[in-house]
Amino acid sequence: MRGFPIQVSAEAAAAHAAAIVVDLHNDLLTKLTHLPYDFGRAHGPAAFWNPLRLDLDLPRIRRGGIDALGCIMFAGFRWGRERRFWRQLARARRLAADYPENLVLARSADDIRAARAAGRIALFLGVEGSYAIDHDPEAGVARLAEAGVAFLGPLWDRKSRAGASCRTPAQRDSGLTELGRVLVRACNDAGILLDVAHASKRTFWDILAASRTGPFSSHSGAASVHPHPRNLDDDQLRAIGERGGIVGVIFVTAYLGGRCCTLERVVDHIEHVARVGGEDCVALGSDFDGFMTLPRGLRDAGDLPRLTELLWRRGWREPRLGKLLGGNALRYLAIPGRLGGLLTHLEEKVPGHFRTP
Repeated sequence: MRGFPIQVSAEAAAAHAAAIVVDLHNDLLTKLTHLPYDFGRAHGPAAFWNPLRLDLDLPRIRRGGIDALGCIMFAGFRWGRERRFWRQLARARRLAADYPENLVLARSADDIRAARAAGRIALFLGVEGSYAIDHDPEAGVARLAEAGVAFLGPLWDRKSRAGASCRTPAQRDSGLTELGRVLVRACNDAGILLDVAHASKRTFWDILAASRTGPFSSHSGAASVHPHPRNLDDDQLRAIGERGGIVGVIFVTAYLGGRCCTLERVVDHIEHVARVGGEDCVALGSDFDGFMTLPRGLRDAGDLPRLTELLWRRGWREPRLGKLLGGNALRYLAIPGRLGGLLTHLEEKVPGHFRTP
């Protein structure tokens, strides 16, 4: 299923190793919370597609040269969502405690750089779907800020109380709700970045209008390369770039161009985002461990240098290559003031919500 081997040249391997490589989106915490994987052991690639495979483990992250991972706390589905959601935060903390020589939880771009200098992999936290905090967004955001969450996406593949998802039919797309506007303000106040992945068209534009900080997409493709409700059109790409945001290009075949596409298709989407949004706009947003099919040539995270090789063959060099691999993500993650004195303000505003889950 995942053939199409790619030989990585010495030049591309050196460029990959020299870069700080940041992947904005993966679902590792969801799998580790629910399934008995040994994160410290190298898992072999699946012979056939298996949604329960593990794309990320410590040896393969090292082999892939990944320095920082945006680990998602997934808040989708209705059953047990709050308990499941907060268990993922506990799992992230346990990962860092279990592998202190290899992992560190990061709250900022500076933390990521420090982790790289110390030879550690930085894990930073994001939220996919506001469903677990919809009942009280201000208190929920305060709790997330205290936990060091870097970004929040209000939507997944179904609508939330904050707004409509990309799966909402256009005639029923009501955009961002009043509760959603409260959520956006709370995130702005707390220095939590806003992720527009999975948002409907109207919700997307409403978030851009309401947010004081330019939003981003942690994992999307380019609709002009492959039309899909999850992908962003050129107007959206330009708007994100003009606001200083970034687009993490996804590695999932359904959004790239179909089940049989190869890793070359990821490069097609990357080049289109860079062409339309600007070279400062494009980043990596793999969606590793997202229960979806990866393109041929990319068996798991250990194969990530193959993507750099394909980019190298198309003429990508510094500084553009380094920006894509992680520089743009680091620049964007440094935009808001990371917590700092905000915690005292938030504790005064929403007392009693800073207990460890």
